[in-house]
Amino acid sequence: MDLFPQIEAVYQRVTRLRQRATEAWLQPPEIVDEAFGELYGVLEELGTAQEERQHQNQALLDMQQTLQQERQRYQDLFNLAPDGYLVLDRQGLIQSANRAVAELLNVPQATLPHKPLAPFVAPSDRPKFYQKLQQLGDLVAEAEPVPPDWQVELCPRHGPPLIVAITLAAMQGRDDTEVSWLWLLRDITQQKQTEALIHRQAFYDALTGLPNRALFDDRLPQALDRAHRHQDQLAVVFLDLDRFKLINDSLGHGVGDVVLRVVGERLQSCLRSQDTLARWGGDEFTLILHPVESAAAVAQTCDRILASLAPPMVINGHHLQVSLSFGIALFPQDSDDPETLVRYADIALYQAKTQDCGYWFYNSAIDLHCRGDHPHTQLNVAAPPSTARQKNLCP
Repeated sequence: MDLFPQIEAVYQRVTRLRQRATEAWLQPPEIVDEAFGELYGVLEELGTAQEERQHQNQALLDMQQTLQQERQRYQDLFNLAPDGYLVLDRQGLIQSANRAVAELLNVPQATLPHKPLAPFVAPSDRPKFYQKLQQLGDLVAEAEPVPPDWQVELCPRHGPPLIVAITLAAMQGRDDTEVSWLWLLRDITQQKQTEALIHRQAFYDALTGLPNRALFDDRLPQALDRAHRHQDQLAVVFLDLDRFKLINDSLGHGVGDVVLRVVGERLQSCLRSQDTLARWGGDEFTLILHPVESAAAVAQTCDRILASLAPPMVINGHHLQVSLSFGIALFPQDSDDPETLVRYADIALYQAKTQDCGYWFYNSAIDLHCRGDHPHTQLNVAAPPSTARQKNLCP
């Protein structure tokens, strides 16, 4: 029997006994004895009820202690978690945050509650952050789909920016319309840096920093797709340093590496941002010029490149003047297939080197197929300063 109904029943019986005891002075003695007997029974029931109440109080105290222990255990796990956990309300204010969040933001943990998270978000990511808050504010039911994971850049109070991955979980409040959100913040800055390094190693040349053959092969079909859609012309150009082997054999591969880096820089300075310059391998480079107005425009680009190589390079005291040969294939005149365009440009390069001219278009019907003036590679062989002279080592 529940305690409070039992006490109420006892109270009613005591009230009746009190009334009977008041009237007992006018009644026979056996009625008085019966009344007092019932009164003793009531007192025993009250004692029993008191013991039950004490047991219930003790059970409540034990439950409260257990809840406190569980809460402390949760708080310890919350604070000791390696990833950042914070609870935000629908306005973006921090309700609670663990130690990892404070370490990520480089602020004392005690200062975070009731502060907005937005000031710690990088300005470039704040529109996305506010859009996410608006999206979360529209979700009022815990059963609704949780938004997918996303990434944001955080700016700690001191230190470099961080990239964090965010996982969200809804926390239903007492009111069915009240939802708070648990944000799991995982620092993925190192992961992103590693991914960027792997990507750079996979798609960029380690010596020149230019895109490599793999990235060129990836970009060419994309450029052709854009040219198809916009009905533009596109040029694939193969470039090869003339007599580069002479530099490596005479001055060493270290000087040759510097020459390749300088050539890459001068080539890049002659191109537009939408063009792609790649190191194909060895002393060969490739270009994707898109869009181009005509073959004459491609020839003008080649002329600019040749002009950029005219000033000698001074490397370890050696004055080097290098030149390039170009082979050019055009879309859509020559082909619309990436591999075929590359092959045609390679064939045109071979023709340019055979004819000892600057550049050669694959389509021989184009009258801009050959450039006559083509400087030879010259080296300044190491010698004492007083006797240093320009020596033409070309046949």
